[in-house]
Amino acid sequence: MALVAFASMMALSLIFSLPVSLPDVNALSFTGVSIWAPISAFALWWGITFLAGRGRQIPFYIIQLLAYLVILVGHFNTKLWMTAINPRLYDKSYWAIDQALRPVIDVSFEIHRLTASFPQANRLYLFAFLAMYVCSIMVHSFRDFGIFRRLIFASALVHILGGLSYLVLPGIGPFLFEPGLNAIATNQQNYMLTIYHGVASGGAEWIAKHGAVAMMGPPAAMPSLHVASSAVFVWYAWKRERWLCWLYIPLFLFIFAEAMATRWHYLIDLFAGLGLTAICILLSDMIFRQVKAQQKRRSTN
Repeated sequence: MALVAFASMMALSLIFSLPVSLPDVNALSFTGVSIWAPISAFALWWGITFLAGRGRQIPFYIIQLLAYLVILVGHFNTKLWMTAINPRLYDKSYWAIDQALRPVIDVSFEIHRLTASFPQANRLYLFAFLAMYVCSIMVHSFRDFGIFRRLIFASALVHILGGLSYLVLPGIGPFLFEPGLNAIATNQQNYMLTIYHGVASGGAEWIAKHGAVAMMGPPAAMPSLHVASSAVFVWYAWKRERWLCWLYIPLFLFIFAEAMATRWHYLIDLFAGLGLTAICILLSDMIFRQVKAQQKRRSTN
């Protein structure tokens, strides 16, 4: 999959004459998350793995991480190139759907107001997703290695197919039409909008100059990969570690509502994200069933 992601990125780069960027150490700073946060999470995971007497698995995890990093570089470059590859936007159509279903959006606003008093509530949209990710890889890698591999594979597919999906019916986000209820998110959206305008006006030249810092921040609403990835974690928790769902389902419902209340996403983006989740889980399970069947045939021979 890493090779597929790399090949797709290079093909788009060559076809549209767009430069490939590698992330700067400050690329995540606009989110308020240090690059050391994911590094610390992986160090903790590997440390626990070693202390639990499973040190032989660590090289496999390192190879898997390197492959995933290649996939993420392909994903974020594709996202950065979205406006240069397909400048047409469908925000007005997505906004019209939101207005037709306005009561649903208003409910998400009320949910935000109810949860606003929670500690760090304005940052929970991002951190809830990260918590689900870290918890999932730790729990499944220890409890059921087969499910762990399926989860990682499906998550990687979300980033590959989701990145390419951005190019089909591009949208920036409903914050173009009205501000959300989260001041932190609004500031982030303003920053991301400057990146959109930079790519739209400067094209390849702007990307070559600013891509390393900007590649983690371009806006892309359709589909919602926040919802898509979170749904992957919920699905595999429900399938093998149902006790996690006491935490995951409330967090997922919060992410679903907060995506609208902060005006990151249109309602249709969320359901497109769920559709993407279903495709990625089906592909992952199908591939690993074939792998398991091949392993069984080898063992019998």
